[in-house]
Amino acid sequence: MEAVVNSAPRSSPQKLQHVYDRLREEIARLGPKARLPSQNELVKQLNVSRDTVQRALKRLQEEGLVHSVQGRGTFVAELTAGGADAVEGGGPAAERADRLKPAFKGLGDYLKGAFKEKDVTIDFFGFTAETLSMVLKERLFELRLADSGSQPASLTIRLLLPAMGTHLALPRSIEDPADERPLDRLRELTARLVGDLRVSLRDAAGRQLIEKADLQVRTVRMTPQVKLYIINRTVALMSWYEIQRNTVDVPASDDSGAVEHLPIHDLMGVDALLIPQLPAAVPLAQQWFDSQWDASPDDSAPDGAGGGDALA
Repeated sequence: MEAVVNSAPRSSPQKLQHVYDRLREEIARLGPKARLPSQNELVKQLNVSRDTVQRALKRLQEEGLVHSVQGRGTFVAELTAGGADAVEGGGPAAERADRLKPAFKGLGDYLKGAFKEKDVTIDFFGFTAETLSMVLKERLFELRLADSGSQPASLTIRLLLPAMGTHLALPRSIEDPADERPLDRLRELTARLVGDLRVSLRDAAGRQLIEKADLQVRTVRMTPQVKLYIINRTVALMSWYEIQRNTVDVPASDDSGAVEHLPIHDLMGVDALLIPQLPAAVPLAQQWFDSQWDASPDDSAPDGAGGGDALA
């Protein structure tokens, strides 16, 4: 495979992160299938270079949040085909399916209700906690605008993620399944997302939006095929990861410093439909999560992600 040298000038990391964060907030606001502003518009609105905008959009595309259509622009990731098919035909079943939302959109609605409680707990099982990091950051920002006294007193988050040192089934290079670079990329992505979540919680605690914030991370030796959220031990939400072909940038195998475009099979879950579980199933989901959590060592957090962390 031909290695492609990235000769474009590097963007400021701070500016790149700022644009990336702003675009993620816009994605959450717009919802599926919506068109993002053009690159020219983003350059003017955010007062950054085109290179910075392109890098931020590329990162979002790699993470499955957006897709580009030649000649038309960049769009928020669409609902899965199953979601579209489910609402055809009308009737009560279609009405229920129509209320389902993709994870990055629907999770915010559930968290908004959950944050009305004094003590908030969120248990997550899945791959990277990207959706939770994105949605929770927006929710914590909303707390800054809320009336004093309406914020929860405590927020406890437990992340149960795959052990990155194990031989995960996915992501995998399509041409060479033994290529470790997709797994290296996943490790870096997970560490960055957990780090973002940790920074958001620390900021909320520092601003006294929440009296006590606690983030704990443990790992299990399995490749998640579903994602599970349990909120305040009363609501359980589940969705399935879909295996998709994706092309990602990884360091060239010849250590030349070049960037290689690598086709991989990846698990995508940001736009997967969240399915609320029946009330009778919530205790069973909680029991399953707790059993996995208790069986995992305290120091099993992914590289760079840290373990337990009382932030206030």
